[in-house]
Amino acid sequence: MTSRSRTLRAAPLLAGVLLMVAGVSVAEASPAPRTVLLVHGYEGSPTSFDQMRASLLVHGIPSIEVVLPGQDNVANANAIKTLITSRGLGTVDIVAHSMGGLSGRWYAKFLGGSTGASPIVAHYISLGTPQYGVYAACLLPTTDGGQMCPWSSFLSKLNKGDDTRGVTSYSTIYSTTDGLVPTSSSRLDGGACFVQDSGVTHDGLLTDATVFSQIVTALGGTCPGTFK
Repeated sequence: MTSRSRTLRAAPLLAGVLLMVAGVSVAEASPAPRTVLLVHGYEGSPTSFDQMRASLLVHGIPSIEVVLPGQDNVANANAIKTLITSRGLGTVDIVAHSMGGLSGRWYAKFLGGSTGASPIVAHYISLGTPQYGVYAACLLPTTDGGQMCPWSSFLSKLNKGDDTRGVTSYSTIYSTTDGLVPTSSSRLDGGACFVQDSGVTHDGLLTDATVFSQIVTALGGTCPGTFK
């Protein structure tokens, strides 16, 4: 064996030794977790995710509370795209509450978030999102919550064809005691993980320990409910 061959063979072992000396095992030298974008709902605030953000960090999962420009889902979807591009985030996960789930899904479906073999959005998780609308929203101006009206042109376009386009993994977490969004509106057609809870209010989906556990499971690539 030549000295060059011995050097090449020793290189992986040497790298492993250096990692061990640095206090990092070879098994632990894995890619950093994806950043989770936390998208708030109608007239909400990024701070509504403060508790969840802290809990994710305990699990070693970094997250960003997205600041949205208003109540127009298309404008909000563009804001999500701008944030990802400006920060050079690469692949991300999205956890969205209420109407924020519509903004996030518009980004995934129409702004390149779920296209290609390696999507920008790896996991999309909605919490109490009116995917198919709520009738109360029909009384609101189109760009101020009215897009959530079941027969709005926005929802008609968003829900045309496969709701779960691309290779992004989709999960919808909802509660039978939501109080605002009926479970029938929380569906995603085309293949998604459905997680039904009870005893949790609409806003409680942001802080409930069981819901948080389900989010972490979904972010890990496992369906904590029923895939259909």
